[in-house]
Amino acid sequence: MLKSNALVIFVKNARRGHVKTRLASSLGDDKALAIYLALCERVRNVCLGFPGKCYVFYSEYLPSTPDLWEDDFFIKRKQYPVIDLGLRMKAAFNELLPIHSSVILIGTDIPHLSIDILKESILLLKNTDVILGPSDDGGYYLIGMKKPNDYLFLNMTWSVDTVLSESIQRIDMKNKTYNLLKTLPDIDTAEDWEKHGWF
Repeated sequence: MLKSNALVIFVKNARRGHVKTRLASSLGDDKALAIYLALCERVRNVCLGFPGKCYVFYSEYLPSTPDLWEDDFFIKRKQYPVIDLGLRMKAAFNELLPIHSSVILIGTDIPHLSIDILKESILLLKNTDVILGPSDDGGYYLIGMKKPNDYLFLNMTWSVDTVLSESIQRIDMKNKTYNLLKTLPDIDTAEDWEKHGWF
């Protein structure tokens, strides 16, 4: 039986004061939460066109009531309960790769994500080991692979402008192959929102 491709969306439980904290420091908790929910909705609408299984991995707990991520389309999981982002991503890949032909992971801070980018990722993964979608702050908004590559997640410093370059360096050191998607902006600060927001 042919295995399906999988898309993982890492989300934070949408609680006032717990999302987009850098935005909140300038715009306030209510505005930050509204922006976070709007970003989630935009990403969700793109993901509805994904040709495979879609998983939503929540940061803290599975919601007890219906939310933006409909139960009949999105398979819901809880992220590995550690602070380190790399260990949480590694756990998600290692859980899903045995049952899917490829796994792509994204967050929700990418207003210009498109279904074409997701489909391109699937196509490129047929002939390469790792796919990375660079963000304009030196990190990445998307990572995809067909087999576990734990070395990409261990002892990495996150939320700095060297995440992408260090990831590429690690891939090269393992003699693995990679492809880069188009660079997109992500939304972390009030300045980002002023440049790339829409309300």
